[in-house]
Amino acid sequence: MSEVLAKDTILSYIGSEIESKASSVSIRAINERGREAVEKTAFPTKKDEDWRFINLKSITKNSFVSVNDAGVKDAGDISGHYLPEALNTRLVFVNGVYNETLSSVDGLPKGVIVGNLSEYADHETVKEYLGTITNYEDDVFAPFNDAVFSDGTFIYVPEETTVEAPIHILNVFTDAEKPFFATPRLLFVGEMYSKATIIEEHIGLSNNAYLNVPVTEFKLFSGAHVHHARIQRDSKTASHVSRPIAMLDGHAEYHSYTICLGAKLFRNDPRVIQNAEEVDFTVDGLVLIDGEQIADTHSIMDHRFAHGRSHQLHKCVINDEAHSIFNGKIFVAKDAQKIDSFQENRNLLLSDDGKVNTKPQLEIFADDVLCSHGATIGQLSDEEVFYLHSRGLTEQKSRELLVYAFALESVESMEVESVEKLLLDEVIKYTTRD
Repeated sequence: MSEVLAKDTILSYIGSEIESKASSVSIRAINERGREAVEKTAFPTKKDEDWRFINLKSITKNSFVSVNDAGVKDAGDISGHYLPEALNTRLVFVNGVYNETLSSVDGLPKGVIVGNLSEYADHETVKEYLGTITNYEDDVFAPFNDAVFSDGTFIYVPEETTVEAPIHILNVFTDAEKPFFATPRLLFVGEMYSKATIIEEHIGLSNNAYLNVPVTEFKLFSGAHVHHARIQRDSKTASHVSRPIAMLDGHAEYHSYTICLGAKLFRNDPRVIQNAEEVDFTVDGLVLIDGEQIADTHSIMDHRFAHGRSHQLHKCVINDEAHSIFNGKIFVAKDAQKIDSFQENRNLLLSDDGKVNTKPQLEIFADDVLCSHGATIGQLSDEEVFYLHSRGLTEQKSRELLVYAFALESVESMEVESVEKLLLDEVIKYTTRD
């Protein structure tokens, strides 16, 4: 790798030294590995193919400091963000730091672990899998998380165990005197034929600028089943760059649903890796953006073995001068026969100044597969608006109803009733804004 100048790396945007604060030897080893990678990896620019549509000023115009140096404010009462179904299966992180007082993990099934990652850093499963699933080539953000994190979530579900209540990972970010960075971390390991629902939320309590760089790693053994909802409601001046990745053994199911509502810049690179035959996974998304927001999804559905099923429906609603980017790849290896994969990106433009760039991709090296992809970009149908208007609705209400109907399919995928209601309220709020 060619030499990278310090001014070209992410370190030039961090106003404090990156040093490991982890108490665990194993986490410190990951920190050191991440630091070395960060120093060798250039910060992306528009000259890089995967970043050519993105304006990165929300990151480059700030000098981010650690939470300890930012003068962060207290979170206050956040009980309104708790899920009633997860009152005893909740972990709370304030500005990336675990808060034991606000968390509650009582009454879990025998053998299930839902806890602070640093507390379980020496657990055999953590040592084996933490930092081994993440694989992003020529990327600076995953190594940055590696270099900085000392805290996070560890979830372990034993063989043939079902966690009935959803596990709620609540990341809240408060106001601060200076822009800061946070590096949430999540490691989930589901043993054979285990089952769990994970609700991962990122919520900005104020309108301040910060850089949120979460990394989530999922390892699912044979027959494991996970429903993973990711809800991003960061501050509208924050930057959120996430790296969620899942590795599935045979007959495992992983169904992921990402909802993007906040952040000035949202970059999401979900990856699912088929690690054996007979897997089933979903990588759906819903984006509701306005103002000058940017939402960019670069996904990879990686089929490496035969007999796999995958699904991706990525819906975007764009208003004002907002900008949506989608680059989704279906990859099928040479011997991965009998793959059934679907991918579609649907975009609804509500303004003349909004922008959409979409690029669904197929990279197939097997010959006995059923793979399809597509993309649509359109506006509200005048005929549909007129029809509803003729049935007694105002023109504005007609448009709101059509946007609501467009988003409804994604929201209905939620398995937790309170989460579905929350998202429906957010859709209504978006469609009825001034």
